Amino acid sequence: MSGTYSSKTKDISRRLAGDMESMFMSISDLKKDEVFYTVYRNLEVVGGKIKYDVTEMPAGNVADPSSSAGGEFRKTFGHYHKNELPEIYEVLEGHAYFLLQSFNEEPATITEVYLVEALKGEKVIIPPKFGHLAINIGRSELVLANWMGLSEYDYEPYKKYHGGCYYVLDKGASIEFEKNKNYSHVPELKKLKLKKNLPELGLEKDNPKPILDLKNTPGKMDWLINPEKYKDLLTIENLYREI
Repeated sequence: MSGTYSSKTKDISRRLAGDMESMFMSISDLKKDEVFYTVYRNLEVVGGKIKYDVTEMPAGNVADPSSSAGGEFRKTFGHYHKNELPEIYEVLEGHAYFLLQSFNEEPATITEVYLVEALKGEKVIIPPKFGHLAINIGRSELVLANWMGLSEYDYEPYKKYHGGCYYVLDKGASIEFEKNKNYSHVPELKKLKLKKNLPELGLEKDNPKPILDLKNTPGKMDWLINPEKYKDLLTIENLYREI
């Protein structure tokens, strides 16, 4: 599926392996100019305020041959939104984990951390104030779509602490999770699944359309730019069930 979107956008962002070196627990000698993943931005823009992007990430892991810890799955860099807007993702192809984390005052002191698993056609909502990254845990390319309000990204906490607060390790027959020791406090990881019926957010159980179709009903994306009107709904407890 790689390259499918290249003719539809003027904004193509490529993360190189050299950009990602400090984001892993340990890393092999990757070619620094290798494309690690690609983001096609602004494929659709609704009302000048909400944009639709697509991310493509190859399968594979990143390992240090001298380490016995196991390689980490490929992942995105990770970021927070500077104006604390929410976001919605859909897996178009592949198998993903999303690592969601938040803090109150100090980015090194994580107060909440969650892992959301999603397969093709499944959605993930990033509540306000949560940092997030996506991990390709499958054996084929991961393709993600997302809608979000126009927001600046804050990459600095992820850069400072060398990735998210957990590392996700590929052990072949299993997946393991290791706390990132660069953070001063990391809670135990909780696994979540998005609730299937969230009609206020444009997601209805009996109408599982791709999120791209939301462009035809822009009123159902109001929560992406006015989250304060939906603050009681945009919580982990109301969006997700624990598994």
